[in-house]
Formats: sequence, C-alpha cells, structure tokens
Amino acid sequence: MDNRLSNSWYRVASLKPVLRAHTGIHRHTFRGQRWYVVRDNATGKHHRITPEAQLIVSLMDGTRSVDEIWGIASERLGDDNLTQDDVIRLLTQLHQADVLKSDASPDLREMMQRADRQARRKLLQSVMNPLAVRLPLLDPDRFLTATMPLVRPLFSWFGVVLFLAVVAAASVLAGLHWSALTTDIADRVLAAESLLLLLLTYPLVKALHELGHGYATKVRGGEVHEIGVMFLVFIPVPYVDATAASSFRSKWHRALVGSAGMLVEVFLAALAMFVWVSVEPGLVKAFAFNVMVIGGISTVLFNGNPLLRFDGYYVLSDLIEIPNLGPRSNRYIGYLVQRHLFGVERAVSPVVAPGEAGWFLFYGIAAFLYRIAITLTIILFVASEFPVVGVLLGTWAAVMMFFLPLAKAIGFLFTSPILREHRRRALGVTAGFVMLVVGALTLLPVPFATVSEGVVWAGQDTVVHASINGVVDELLVAPNSSVEKGQAILRMHDPLLPAKVNVARARVTELRARYAALQVLDRAEARVVAEQIRHAEAELALTRERTREMTLRSPVAGRFLVARPADLPGRFLRQGDPIGYVADLQSPTVRVVVPQDAIDLVRVGTERVQVRFAERFDDVRMARVTREIPFVTDQLPSPALSSQGGGDIAVDPTDAAGATALSMLYQLDITPLDPVDAAGVGSRAYVRFDHGSRSIAHQLYREIRQLFLKRFDV
Repeated sequence: MDNRLSNSWYRVASLKPVLRAHTGIHRHTFRGQRWYVVRDNATGKHHRITPEAQLIVSLMDGTRSVDEIWGIASERLGDDNLTQDDVIRLLTQLHQADVLKSDASPDLREMMQRADRQARRKLLQSVMNPLAVRLPLLDPDRFLTATMPLVRPLFSWFGVVLFLAVVAAASVLAGLHWSALTTDIADRVLAAESLLLLLLTYPLVKALHELGHGYATKVRGGEVHEIGVMFLVFIPVPYVDATAASSFRSKWHRALVGSAGMLVEVFLAALAMFVWVSVEPGLVKAFAFNVMVIGGISTVLFNGNPLLRFDGYYVLSDLIEIPNLGPRSNRYIGYLVQRHLFGVERAVSPVVAPGEAGWFLFYGIAAFLYRIAITLTIILFVASEFPVVGVLLGTWAAVMMFFLPLAKAIGFLFTSPILREHRRRALGVTAGFVMLVVGALTLLPVPFATVSEGVVWAGQDTVVHASINGVVDELLVAPNSSVEKGQAILRMHDPLLPAKVNVARARVTELRARYAALQVLDRAEARVVAEQIRHAEAELALTRERTREMTLRSPVAGRFLVARPADLPGRFLRQGDPIGYVADLQSPTVRVVVPQDAIDLVRVGTERVQVRFAERFDDVRMARVTREIPFVTDQLPSPALSSQGGGDIAVDPTDAAGATALSMLYQLDITPLDPVDAAGVGSRAYVRFDHGSRSIAHQLYREIRQLFLKRFDV
C-alpha cells in the first residue's frame, strides 16, 4: 500500500476549508530555511508551517475540497507533497487553533467542548503560576499611534548615541560609588520604608518597560491591541501584548521588540544614577536607588537572562532563529530518551534545521538547572526575611518543579500509546535508572573534606621589634639568611643618647664625691645622698641598657626575613615597631581560618590534615593541628585571605584594611609533620581536613542542614 495514503482520508476528503478572515500568513527564514507563520490576529497566536503545508493552506478557498487540494499539491510538488496523514494533522492543528472553517455544518457540541478545554487550560495556567495572573484592560493601539511621533526619534541613530552616552556615563559613576551602592543592599531594600517605596516604584518602571515593547512594535508597523495588569507576586504590574512582532520578517526587528523593555529599564537606571549622586539623602534619593535596583538586578537576573522565559529568552530565540526554543528543547530531550533508551523508533525529533540539536540539548539542561537555582535563591532570600511567605513559595515551587512533572512522567510511562510496544523496556530502564541514582547517592562513598585557606604565620616570639626609639644605621646580616638566637641583626642610633649617658655618668661621679665629703661632716645628709646615688646609678644603667638596645638581636634561631630591606637605613623607628621576623621556615606554622559552621566537623571528624603551599602547590605534606584559638572572630590573620587579597573570604567593604570578614571564623595553627621550606611569612597555604569517605546523600544532608541552621536557626 502507498504510505502516502491514509485510511482516514474519507473523513476529510469532501470538506472545503478556508482560513478565517482574521488570519494572516507571513513568510520567514529560519537558519536558511523558508517557513510560513500563520497568525491569528484575534488571539495573537502564531503557528509555524512548512512551505509544503503553506501550499496546501493557500489552496483552501472554500470552493475546493481537501481531496482536490491534495491532488493539485501532488501535481506541483510530486514526492515532496505532504502525505494524507500529514494533511489530516495540519487540518486538525488549524481547526484546534480556531483559524479554519469549512462548508460543513459546525459541530456546536465540539465547539463548546473546545471552548471548555481552552478555559480549563487557562485556569490551569493560573493555578500552576498563581504569582503571575493576567487581567486584560483595554486596547492601547490608538494611544500608541497618536504618541508615536514623540518617541520615533529614539528609534534612530540619535537614540542609539543618546542611550550609549547616558549609560556609559552612569556606569562610570556607578563604579566610583560602588561601595556606597552595594553596602548592606539587602537590608536597605527590605527595610519597611524601602519596601513600601519599592512597591510604588516597581509598577511605574514596569509600565514604561511595557510601553517600550509597544512602541518598538508600532515603529515597525505592528499592532498592539491589549494592555492590562499582571499580578506578579500579588503586585499589579502593567503588560502589553506585543505578539504582532512575531510576524516581522527581520530577526533584528523582532529582537528589538523583545529587548526594548530592558533597554528602557537600563536607560531609566542610568538616569536614576545621575539623580542619586546629585541629591541629598531623602525620598528622591531613595526613589532613584529603587529605580536602579529594579532596572539593574531584574534585567541581569530575570528579564535579560535567556534561561528564563522572559525578554532575554525571546531575544535569543530570534537571534539564533529557533522559534519555541524552550518547549522544543524539552521535546528534544524527551525524544532522545524515547528513541535511545526506550527504543521507540516512531519517536519524532523536533530538529528541523542544522545546528538546532546542539542548542536544544544545551538550553534544555541549562535552563532547567538555572531555573532551580534561581528559584531556590529567591525562596531562601525571602524566607530569611519573611518565613511564612518563604514556606508557601517553597511548597509551591516543590509541587510545580518536581512533583507535578514527576506525576506527568509516571503517567506517561503507564498510559502513553507511543510506549505500547515498548512499555516493559521503558519501565525497566526507568527503574534501573532510579536504582542507579539512589544507589550512587546512598551507597557510593566519596571523599569528604573541609578545605580552608591559611598563611604562614610568625608568632609574637619570632617578631623582631624595635625595643627603643631610634634611627636605623645598618643591617648587620643579610635578609633571608640564617641567624642564631641572640645574634646581632640591626644597629640603630639616637643622637641624644650618648649625651644622656655622659650626663648620667657625671651625675653619679658628683654624688659620690659629695657623699665622701659628708661622711665626716654630716652623716644624716650623707644617707640622703647615698639614696640619690642609687637612683643616679639606676639611671646610668638604664641609659647604658638603651645604648645596648640600639643593637637588635634575634629572639630565636631561624631565618631573618624582612620586607624592603633597602628602605631601612635612615628610617626612624618607634619602640615596638615590627621590623621583620626570625622564623624557622623548615617547620613553619600555618594559621588557617575555618568557617563557624565547619568547626565541629574539623574538631571531631578529621582523620588527617594535609597542607599545600601556594608556591609549591603539587607538594602535599601531612600536618597536625598544634593549637586552636579559643574564640570566634571576624578578623582575618592576614588580608591575603580576603577576596580583595586573592582569597575566598568575603570581607566588609567598609573596612579599609580588608581584614574584617562578613562571617565568623575560627583560627587554627597547623604544623607540617616533616621539614619543608616555606616561601616566607604571610605566604598563602591551603589546608585540607580529611574526614574520610561519606555517601553523597550524607554530605548533601549535612549541607542542607547547615544551610537551614545558618538561614533560619532550625
């Protein structure tokens, strides 16, 4: 039998269909291939069809039967014509989209059922996404047409230059005031008075955002017939229906419509930056700050991110010429599972053009992971400030992102007709995959460790301090050389000290002579002078000791380390000023910082300690904990551990020294078991506290538990 024929052809062969009057067809080119887009002007919905299907549709004039249309198309296209089954599917698709009518009497019952299905689908969408409910209000097309002359110059080279100049200048200002802008931003935004102002600012910014979409559609000849309010997380936000842009032939014009709202927000944020730096603290400054938060954060994380179904997604779809990128990516991943795992040879791939398969695979996985990450981030952020709202959001997200898709997948496995001949294999593969994942998570041991950063540390007994005020004469030993305990390493001088010694010596000589004379004349006065002699001799001994202290000696045996030795001669040092270190770098001490939430695990669950020095990262040495500082602190032992100094620890931006961490830390001293040469005091080291092997599930449970303890104290 000819596979181009269908057993169901008799059902549609005599029908004489025609497209409804509110339907238009537009020619597009996607990835070098010609396609046609059928647009329902009444609903704004679009349907993409192939050139072969377009020929079939173009022959539908209400006078030709389907059989005649198929015959004409077969004469023109030959073997490239659609099969009868394809024609039936095309008619079904157009009929369900309500863009097709025929000479047959309308089936009122079917029409009512179709309307009921559409109503249920719309209600289900509202239930599935209760935080984004749309309420249409009016037709803005006349208003946009009347005001178009006012904004048309912005869609020219003048607008491009103006936009770039304003945004560039605002970016420079933002960089200069970055600390002031970002300090405690979460607390500032979530303060009660800020939230109220933010709720008032958000709809205004979004209204201008949506007008940007509308004007961008109008400037290219499109129509905008719906404006309304969308309750986004119960906040009224305006929206416009700019689906007419899907009919534009140029992908650049479609991308402009998709990005117009984001460009408006960025421009508003730039203008708000100028206001923010120009006015004194008050309502206007707070309003400008909120505009920047909305225009900046929402654009980067949400609207501009193509991994979410917002403006950036549609812009990406237009630029890479892959319509319906998200749904088709999910269908492609489903196709791969059905075809290669379940063995369903009848599975149909959504790939219709070169290069689409790679995009589908990448986007389907990346969008899913990012959606989970951003949802969890929002839930944790909201729950930390508003626990009840956070619990509700978390429950809704768990149902919509995990339980509902899981229920659909289970239903597909047990009821899908496409798996009728492969259901046993599909169930077996699925069960095996689940068992493999559960086994890998619960039974497979993987290394478990806490990795922290530290610095080579010099204790107070190894620091060379100036024991007296003085000016440096010279270094007596070469920097980085070995010295013995008590060896002279630096000489200073005090111009006044020799005179003080001479004065003290003369005073002692004078008092001794006077004492000798009074021994005969007045013994009572002699006893007074004797006491004065003791004080004078003590003063002389002190000045002589200060003279000896002008020569600094090594407090311990080791290697003498000093920074910028060439700057020392002639430098004035005050008593207590550090000059350098004498450290035993063969057995260095590493001061390591451990986060507060990991200290218990480090204390009781460490099986061994390993240390790597930054200058010899491949050399792993065993070590031991020699000391724990018995208190928690937010002060870093060295700025080198901060994110500003190249480390991983976030620090308070208001601390100019960069030594105040944003979280509380414990400090431990680590010493290698075997001799090793360290680069010097202050050099970076990486310490690994090995806790043996644990299952992935055990480690995930601990991380989640620590997260809840940190965020919610539960």
